[in-house]
Amino acid sequence: MRRRPLCVALGMYIFLILIFRGKLDAVKERQYQGEQKTLQCQVEEIDGQGESVSLSAGDVMENGKPLCRRIKLYQGRDGVDFTDVRIGNILLVTGKIYSFSQPGNPGQFNEYQYYRNQGISCKMSVQSLKITDKTCRIVEQWLHGVRTALYQRIMLCLPEEEAGVAAAMVLGEKSALSDETRTLYQESGIAHLLAISGLHISLIGMGLFAVLRRYVIPMRAAAVVTAVVLFLYGELTGFSVSAQRAVWMMLCYLAAYFLGERYDVYCALALSAFLQLLMHPSVLFEAGFMLSYGTVFGIAVFVEGFQKQAEEFKNIFCSAVIRAFLGSLGIQIVTLPVLLYYYFEFNPYSALINVIVLPFVGILLCMSFLGSLSAFLSVQTGNFLFGIVHFILYFYTYVGELIQFLPMASCITGRPAWWQILLYYGFLSVWVSLSRFPSGRKAGSRRTWISCGLLVSAFILLLVPAPDRGKLQITNLDVGQGDCCCIRYADKTILIDGGSSDVGSVGKYRICSYLKYYGIRKLDYIFITHSDNDHSNGILEILQKQDYMGFQIGTLVLPEIEKTDKDYLIIEQICRERSILVKKMKKGDGLAVGDLKFRCLHPFRAYNWQTKNDYSLILELQYKDFRGLFTGDLEQAGEKQIMDQIGDVDYLKVGHHGSAGSDGEEFLAILKPEIAVISAGEGNRYGHPAPETLDRLRRTGADIYSTMDNGAITVKIQEGKWNVSTFRSTFRP
Repeated sequence: MRRRPLCVALGMYIFLILIFRGKLDAVKERQYQGEQKTLQCQVEEIDGQGESVSLSAGDVMENGKPLCRRIKLYQGRDGVDFTDVRIGNILLVTGKIYSFSQPGNPGQFNEYQYYRNQGISCKMSVQSLKITDKTCRIVEQWLHGVRTALYQRIMLCLPEEEAGVAAAMVLGEKSALSDETRTLYQESGIAHLLAISGLHISLIGMGLFAVLRRYVIPMRAAAVVTAVVLFLYGELTGFSVSAQRAVWMMLCYLAAYFLGERYDVYCALALSAFLQLLMHPSVLFEAGFMLSYGTVFGIAVFVEGFQKQAEEFKNIFCSAVIRAFLGSLGIQIVTLPVLLYYYFEFNPYSALINVIVLPFVGILLCMSFLGSLSAFLSVQTGNFLFGIVHFILYFYTYVGELIQFLPMASCITGRPAWWQILLYYGFLSVWVSLSRFPSGRKAGSRRTWISCGLLVSAFILLLVPAPDRGKLQITNLDVGQGDCCCIRYADKTILIDGGSSDVGSVGKYRICSYLKYYGIRKLDYIFITHSDNDHSNGILEILQKQDYMGFQIGTLVLPEIEKTDKDYLIIEQICRERSILVKKMKKGDGLAVGDLKFRCLHPFRAYNWQTKNDYSLILELQYKDFRGLFTGDLEQAGEKQIMDQIGDVDYLKVGHHGSAGSDGEEFLAILKPEIAVISAGEGNRYGHPAPETLDRLRRTGADIYSTMDNGAITVKIQEGKWNVSTFRSTFRP
């Protein structure tokens, strides 16, 4: 370490960040919920293209007083146009200001922390805009113009789907990238291709430097020109975390060439990380930061040792392939805990996939740049060059889709605990140390077996979840204005409803992220109480995906009624098409899962319902001495149908999101719930939960919880005792 003081300094600085993280998180910022404001600010960045354009602005002032350091501006519904805005302009904007949302469930994306790491405090939906000072930053605006022009040429010369991928790979512009393609690349383990990463920067930097020094200008001049081009390219593409890391490391590499010194990858890596963390200390906890630096560290640590093994192959091609595969495997080994901590799953074939796709990245980037430039002069020439890009991207898609059919293509493991991650890296460090020490044949064989045992132990420790037996957990997820309850008992998982009327893609971003966070791979039973979207659209989103978003689906349960509605029939049709087992329950039917028993209280088969809410499937849960009641969207008219069947309950899922027409006085007097849980969205247009419903619940003496205030609400029952925990009271960003 004497030769690498930067590494020591970085370690000490990271230690300080970890110590003072609590104080960084404790800094409270004012919360905004749609207040109308007029602000003055200066444009720092223009993000997106076309209708997806947004602005990042700094020096935000209100009435001459500072409001915040940075703000995100979006085009409002009134058709405010950002076309004439330039980087550096000073704007006077009027609109509604909001704080970024914080997660309500385990596993949910933290929008607040993501933007806070960039120094952005809040966002505004702009209703009117006036440019008060047209002074612009010439270089940054020119680069934005170049980015826009290149983007337009890519969109002109490629089909929409492939153009979105090419624009993401070459320009870091993801506004045209579809969710399906993004998901495909992520599940295939090649999502890093969609970001401006070290691979892109290294290919461009090394290629340009090699051409310039050999054919154009002297070595030192070539180093300077390459450094300038790389910095401009980083600025052009938005300088993501991975791009910053790659640019700084390439600058260190070029500086070493310029000064005639030896390039040390560990020092360059430490310098790059140190500079980023000085500007934004909280970026240390971003997935992109950890994956970017972990990838380079994995290459530095593993490739050297793996290359010796690859050299044993006399065939040059085999040696190169083996070296590439082992290097890719080394990266996956190092970054696996980070991947699982933030995404809760991994693709075991990603090392192999990267060996297949990475050799074409250089050709793809080169042809994309040449095609974009050629299209300025001749669209036909651009189309020809982009034809090569088209075939490469088609090949990537084909490989990604092919991988999905392999067994265990997606391994859902859940988020590992910190102690698992620390022990994993501890075992890994010992394994690396043992594999590097020279030894004789006999000792070497023993050391090989010990090393293999350590590596296998590390993987088992990280990937195998600890058993959780003898405990029942009932979690009401925060799905906005909707309902979703997840019941976990032993190795069984049961969903009761799953939908939302105000959260887009609720199945993917709220329900699935929660399930994957806990390593849940199978949904044994899914109850849909009735067919309203706010109870079913998230579940249908999962069922309609080819691989059910990585889950196994057991049985779907519907209320048994004679008169059905259109949405009910659609649910049945999807289940038939997907060969999903459907069970129907009516009043008096039961279902047992070990000691966990469900009894259906409503509806009976010939029930003449008037609205979908009327035929809601009402379930009584019995677990030893604990009783719960799930009431769907049942209202007071339906409550009268089941009063003769109910008694005291410990847990009540309040009906119809706490509307005024649910949970009547007589109904609650019979139930006497200890816990009452309301699932409703913040600021919903229905005014749920209604004040009169809350008053009725308070008079029963129940402890009242709502997902809009508490986030996910979990009741844990074990050995005759139960306790309640809420996500927002325990969550730490």
